[in-house]
Amino acid sequence: MTRLPAYLSALAAKPRAAPWGPGTMEQIRAELRELRDELDTLRTQHKREIKLLMNELDEEKKMRLSLQVSQEPLDVKQFRS
Repeated sequence: MTRLPAYLSALAAKPRAAPWGPGTMEQIRAELRELRDELDTLRTQHKREIKLLMNELDEEKKMRLSLQVSQEPLDVKQFRS
């Protein structure tokens, strides 16, 4: 006989609830709708944050390129000296 991990044996030992009635199913459906709405909100917020981060990254790239371009003439002068 295989022994179950502690967390599984604890779940198996829990008493089973009575079969679901119509009221319980409706509560579960309502909770599911709420969770879906919350998930959609989190997805929207995540997309917005990713877009902001991408814009910031683009700005950083532009600044870096600008610095590189302004630095190149100095590098060329150093090699000629």
